Amino acid sequence: MAFNLKSGQRAERKMLITVAEWVEGTTTVREFLGTRTEDSSIEYNSEITTTTDILGHNYTDLERTQPEQTFDESPIIGGEKLKVKLNDIRRRNAISELQGFTIYIITAFVGDKTNGYAAEKHTDCSITYDSIGGDTKVNFPYTVHFSNKITTGTVDTLSEDFVFTADVSV
Repeated sequence: MAFNLKSGQRAERKMLITVAEWVEGTTTVREFLGTRTEDSSIEYNSEITTTTDILGHNYTDLERTQPEQTFDESPIIGGEKLKVKLNDIRRRNAISELQGFTIYIITAFVGDKTNGYAAEKHTDCSITYDSIGGDTKVNFPYTVHFSNKITTGTVDTLSEDFVFTADVSV
């Protein structure tokens, strides 16, 4: 799939979409993340080993990545489903419930409405709350910890009711 941008056009931040998914009872719940968050990037936190051989040449080995995405500022806003869930977990100190989320990363600057938008499905992710409070408004920043259990594919629409279709591998 190629970029769907005009030559020289820059992709806007809103074209990189993070979606959380979890199950409550028998219902699958999804929510776009980042409402009222001004800046959030996926940090890969690569573990790199660098060695120098006896000839003075440097070599690097990438051992692994530990991707995470922090949403801070993240004010409490009525109607947000994830923050209700995180606050309930916080109140009950039910830390084990911070695991088992599915996170989608939709790169809406790749693909189109006809053929689908490029997406990644990350299973068994964790979401942790980082703090709660603030001065005049309540802020509740949180961090998504990706599992590296990735399925690539596409989504058919840029709304929370999208259908994810995994890539066919040969």
